[in-house]
This record gives sequence, C-alpha cells and structure tokens, in this order.
Amino acid sequence: MRIASVLALTALVATSVSAETLDKTVKANTRSAIGGFLSYEVDTCYSAEVPDVKVRQAPANGSIQLIPHEQEMGKDSRCPGKRVRGLAYVYTPKKGFKGLDEVVLDVPWRSNDLNPPTILTYTYRIRVE
Repeated sequence: MRIASVLALTALVATSVSAETLDKTVKANTRSAIGGFLSYEVDTCYSAEVPDVKVRQAPANGSIQLIPHEQEMGKDSRCPGKRVRGLAYVYTPKKGFKGLDEVVLDVPWRSNDLNPPTILTYTYRIRVE
C-alpha cells in the first residue's frame, strides 16, 4: 500500500471552523489510504506537533484507522530530504461490502501557541467498488 502517494498537506485557515468534503473510490475487501497530512513549518522545515485528530462520524460499513506516518520530502518541495511526521487515514470496508460509506474527521490545527486551535472538518465520501 502506498500511503505516501495519497497524503495531502493540511493547510492553515484563518477561520475558527473549516469544512471540506472529499470523494474517494476504493476497492472492495481492500485496506486503502484515503487521505492524511504531514506536519511541519513551511518556512523553516522544522517538525510541528501532530494534531490529535478525532473521528466525528465513523464509517457505517467499514473502519477507519489514523496511523502515524513519516516520509522524506521530495526534491520539488521547499524542504527536500527533510523527514516529516503526520497521519495517514486508512479505510477498510466490511468484507463483501460495495456501495457508499462516509467518515467525518475533525483536525485541530494551531497557527501558533497563542491562538486557540482551528477545527478543520473533513468529510470523506467513500465509494467502495
């Protein structure tokens, strides 16, 4: 499984709550990475705290795992060669299930230590084929 290829960098937002809906397609009876993020300071490349992601709504027809992940930044990034940490979101459908499922995750994110965290809410609509 290539988790690294589906990771998305979580962006900072200025509002207190932000929501995004993402559509994903996965194979039946297969564990699949559906998203995630890497946590680092863009300007300095220093590692940042990995937020405590919460499952707001678990999938009805499968399971979700939030797995610690580390990878080396690519040559085309601002931090080539730097190893950064984050999380991968891994979905596993129930055996034999095909159809639609959904999971909702809340990601608290701080732009600095002085401000309260912004809650980024991600809804993953998952088509299992």
